[in-house]
Amino acid sequence: MGTTIGLVTDFGSSVYDGIVESVILAISPSSRVIRVENSLPNFSVLAGSYIVYSSYRWLPRGSIVVAVVDPGVGTRRRAVIVRTNNYTFIGPDNGVLYEASTEDGIREVYAIDYNRVRTEAAKRLPTFKSWPPSSTFHGRDVFAPTAALLAEGFDPGALGVRVLPTSLTALRLRYVVRSGEQTSLRVVYTDHFGNVALSATPRDVRLPRYGDIVYVESTKSKGTFRFARTFGDVKPNDGVAYVNSFNFLELAINQGSAASMLGVRVGDMVSVSGLNPFSY
Repeated sequence: MGTTIGLVTDFGSSVYDGIVESVILAISPSSRVIRVENSLPNFSVLAGSYIVYSSYRWLPRGSIVVAVVDPGVGTRRRAVIVRTNNYTFIGPDNGVLYEASTEDGIREVYAIDYNRVRTEAAKRLPTFKSWPPSSTFHGRDVFAPTAALLAEGFDPGALGVRVLPTSLTALRLRYVVRSGEQTSLRVVYTDHFGNVALSATPRDVRLPRYGDIVYVESTKSKGTFRFARTFGDVKPNDGVAYVNSFNFLELAINQGSAASMLGVRVGDMVSVSGLNPFSY
């Protein structure tokens, strides 16, 4: 059978992504694996959630999305299968799947049974019979074989126990706090250009007019950003604020790094003036 399987991980330049892909293809040779992102900030469930949410809709309907951003690997946190109206999401129950699966409409949630997955996977990849399970690499031992077995037509109920959708760990990407003349937003992602995605969309805040100046302050620095459509609307090395390709407010320096200039990373808060939430 097979299907498209998208991978989102924080594995970086390491062997781990390659092994995860190998396990999937050993069990489901006709599946197509797309490495959507493998360089998330280490341990950043928030950034993982942003990428899963921003990318899943660009995969073919019926695809499986595997997210392995799992600082709690080997602990009592659950591993889950979330079936939505158009996709299937697999990963740790730490919030990384929450926004994407909620938006697409959750139909069913299953807590993965590691023993069931391993037993079925071993029938197609004999290494699982001889190699002991790891408490630190569930990407290989749990999430990859689960995705591959589902791609081969297994029912989720054969690989886990159905649980209430309301039991999923919630993690919200959109976060806006108003205090006086300042609006506080969270950094949800920084890309390798140093562009800084913030926790607001046009649904959350009243956007400035094109050409207006937005003042941004972090705990380490501050800067001015002109609200515009794209990078080239400001001079090189000048700041620009815009709605990015995933519909989130973003900050950039034309041909520079807003993340470096502001001294921010994922999870940090910034104060923004000239930006008003709709709820205020």
